[in-house]
Amino acid sequence: MLGTILSYFFIGLGIILAYEVIRFIIKDKILKRLYTSVRQYIREYNIKLDTYKFMNKFIVKQELMNDDDIHSAILVHAREKGLNIQQVDDLVEQYIEEIVPFFNLLSYYKIGYWIANFFLNTIYEVVIDHENAEKISKIPKDCAVVFVMNHRSNVDYVLVAFMLAQNISISYAVGEWARVWPLEYIFKSFGAYFLRRQYRNTLYHLVLEKYIQMISRQGITQGIFIEGGLTRDGRFRDSKIGLLDYIVKIKNHPEFKNEIVFVPVGINYDWVLEDRVLIGEWKENREKSGFRENISSLFRILIKAPILLIFNFFRYITGRLRQHGYASVSFGDPVPVSEFLKKHKNFFSVNRHERLSYVKELADDLLKKIGDVVPVTPVCLTAKAIMLINRDSFDRNTLINKIIEINRLLKSRKRRIIIGRAFQSYQQTMEHLQDEKSDRKKELVSFEEDFMGVNEARNIARISLEILKRRKIVKIKRDEITINKKCISFLEYYSNLLNFDD
Repeated sequence: MLGTILSYFFIGLGIILAYEVIRFIIKDKILKRLYTSVRQYIREYNIKLDTYKFMNKFIVKQELMNDDDIHSAILVHAREKGLNIQQVDDLVEQYIEEIVPFFNLLSYYKIGYWIANFFLNTIYEVVIDHENAEKISKIPKDCAVVFVMNHRSNVDYVLVAFMLAQNISISYAVGEWARVWPLEYIFKSFGAYFLRRQYRNTLYHLVLEKYIQMISRQGITQGIFIEGGLTRDGRFRDSKIGLLDYIVKIKNHPEFKNEIVFVPVGINYDWVLEDRVLIGEWKENREKSGFRENISSLFRILIKAPILLIFNFFRYITGRLRQHGYASVSFGDPVPVSEFLKKHKNFFSVNRHERLSYVKELADDLLKKIGDVVPVTPVCLTAKAIMLINRDSFDRNTLINKIIEINRLLKSRKRRIIIGRAFQSYQQTMEHLQDEKSDRKKELVSFEEDFMGVNEARNIARISLEILKRRKIVKIKRDEITINKKCISFLEYYSNLLNFDD
C-alpha cells in the first residue's frame, strides 16, 4: 500500500517537474522572441531610449537616501515630530518606494503599445501629426525633454504615449489615484512616477523634488499635465508650477551642463469618454478631485471602454464600424529653459516668492502655447459654430457658412484642422493646388480654394452632426437642425475645448 502511494507521489512529482521545465523553456523562448522584436522596432525607428530608466531601483533609492538635503530634512523632521531617526528613514524609504517606477521595455513597447493601438483605433480615428512630430526628432539627444500637456481625459496618457512611440518612451507624472492594483504595477512598468498632489508635507515634497531633479539631470523624457487635473467646462484650468519649478532649478546644478526643453502639447477629441461626469460636476459646481473621485472616474472608463470596444468589434466584423470621431495630438515649438533664464538672470538669487512668480510666468506662457496648438476637431468646431449661431433651430447651410467663417479665422492663426480618411480627396486636391499655385492665375486659385473650403466645411458638418445626432445632442429632419435643450451644456463644453475666441 505504502509502495503504491509512493509510486503515485513520484509520478505526480515527475509530471509537475516536467511541466515546469517545459513551461520554463517555452516561456524563455517566447520572451527572447518578444525582446528581439522590441529591439528591432527600436532600431528601425531610431527611438531614443533613456538608459537611466533601467537603473536598479535599489541604486536610485540609495542615491536619494545619501542626498545631503534629504539627510538634513530627516533630522529636522525627526526633531519636529518627536520621532527617532530610524522611523523617519523608514518614512523616506516608503516615499521613495511609492514614487520610483521600474521601467520594462516589453511592457511599454509590446503589451502597452498593442493595447493602446487596439483601444484607440477601435474607439477613435487617431490622426497623427507627422509634420509637427518631426520637431521632436530634431531636439538634440542630450537635452532633458519635458512634454507639457493640457488634460482632457484619462485617455490622454495612452494617446500621447501612442503618438510618441516611434520617437521616444515617455515617463508620466501620475497622481495618487492610480496607486491601486493592478494600475500601479502597470503604470510603474511603463516608467511613470507617482506624486501626491494635495499632500502638504515638506519632507515628502523634498524627496519628490530630488527624484524629479535626478531623472531630469539624467535626461529622462517626462510628461506633465500643467493644469494638474481634468478640465470640467472645457476651458483650460489655471497652470500649476510645482513640477516646473523643480525641473528649472536643476540648471543651477554645477554638474548639469545640458539644455532643458519644454515641448507644448495640445490634446483634443471629438468625444471625451468622461464628458457626462465632468460636465455634471461643472454644472452642479461640485468638482471632485480627491482619490476616491479620481478612481471612480477611471473605473467608469474601464467599464465603458470595453463595452464600446465590444460593440465596435461586432460592428467591425459586420462592416459597420462607427468610431467616435477624431482624437489627435499636436506639438508646439520646443521652449529651451536657457531662453527663459536669459530673461530672468537673477532667477536663482531671488527669494522663493519672487522665483515662483517667474515660474508662474513660464507656466502661463506654456499654457498659451499649448492653446495655440490644440487640434481642431469637427465636433468642437461645429459646437462652436452652433453656439455662435445662438438659435434653437437652423438649416444646414447656416451651419456650414458659420463653419467656413470660423475655419478661415483658425487657419489665419495657423491652427491645425484635423482631417482624416473622410478628407482624403480634399487633401489631395489642396496639395495639387499648392503645387500648381505659381503657374496659375491668382483669381482662379483663390476661387478653387474657396470652393474646396466649402467642401471641407460640408464634410466637417456631416461628420460632426452624425456624432451629435447619435448622442441625441441635436435632432435633424431633412436639412433642419434642432438643438436638444437638455444637452446644451455638451455643446458649451465641446465649444470650449476648441480654445478659440472669435
